[in-house]
Amino acid sequence: GNIPGEEFVTAGGISLNEVDSKTMESKKCPGLYFAGEILDIDAFTGGFNLQAAWCTGRLAGKSAVTS
Repeated sequence: GNIPGEEFVTAGGISLNEVDSKTMESKKCPGLYFAGEILDIDAFTGGFNLQAAWCTGRLAGKSAVTS
């Protein structure tokens, strides 16, 4: 099981204010897409981070090929 204090937490990365949440495209550099842990989403590793990675990855990929 998990021992308190030994959790892994991810933090830091590209500010969500710099990313179009509908496409995951950079607002500063058009044509550049971000997904997963490169984004500044603070969370314990595991379910939430995995779901965020899958969702943002899918959205970024679909957006990149349709732009």
